[in-house]
Amino acid sequence: MKTKSYIWIIISILVLTSCEDMFEYSPYVIDFDEENRNVNSKNIVKVETQSNTDKIIRIAFTADTHRNSDKLDEFVHSVNQLNKTKPIDFVIHLGDFADFGLPKQYIWANGYLSKLNMPYLVVLGNHDLVGNGSDSYYKMFGDFNTSFIYEKIKFISINTNSREFEYNGSVPSINWLDTQLKPNTNYTKAVILFHVPPMDVDFDNNLEDSFVATLSKNNNVILAVHGHLHHYDIYRPYDKSITFLNVYAIENEKYNVVELASDTFKIITYDL
Repeated sequence: MKTKSYIWIIISILVLTSCEDMFEYSPYVIDFDEENRNVNSKNIVKVETQSNTDKIIRIAFTADTHRNSDKLDEFVHSVNQLNKTKPIDFVIHLGDFADFGLPKQYIWANGYLSKLNMPYLVVLGNHDLVGNGSDSYYKMFGDFNTSFIYEKIKFISINTNSREFEYNGSVPSINWLDTQLKPNTNYTKAVILFHVPPMDVDFDNNLEDSFVATLSKNNNVILAVHGHLHHYDIYRPYDKSITFLNVYAIENEKYNVVELASDTFKIITYDL
């Protein structure tokens, strides 16, 4: 009997060893394939090298899909259909991509967005930072702060999730934003992209005034676009300062398209 037991133990060890790749030992293991790495930088290259056919920049926005990721499939289908009649230059997801920052949630959600017929970028949200979500975001999408220029418009994505960084005075990075907004010949106007708006409790209130002052400093910001609040609103919270756009969360089964032409913008709402 002992001999048979030993044989079964040896067989079990061999089977488990040869099939170790079949088992996932932790939901926090980050093992992204090439398709799920450096997604933002790859798509920025696509944006910067594509041509604009009608001199209107159209951007489709969504946000806060973390609890309704299945609706991303409907969003992707709708945007792809719209693209046939009104060319969409790129798509921006304004954060809360993953509910608990889990690698699997990142992979599931990116699986939907990867079916878009145009480039897309994902901004960092507070839910994306739960657990080891910061590592997942960095490996899938790259730096927390990034920018690119398209058709003389500079798009600046900045991390404003202050609470997740314990209000340590570094988030958002005012110095980085100030440098990004310094005028030069490469761009004429800027659009700022972030998740948590500066008047929110999740934003470091010690940085609110300097953040808003930096946005207004050079008079070159057309629009500040964010998510986090889940409803739609276009407003000017700081008197005659910058126009803010809070885009629909996907739970509303709507999304916003911003059309940019020179110094003007137009906001259109579509149903999924």
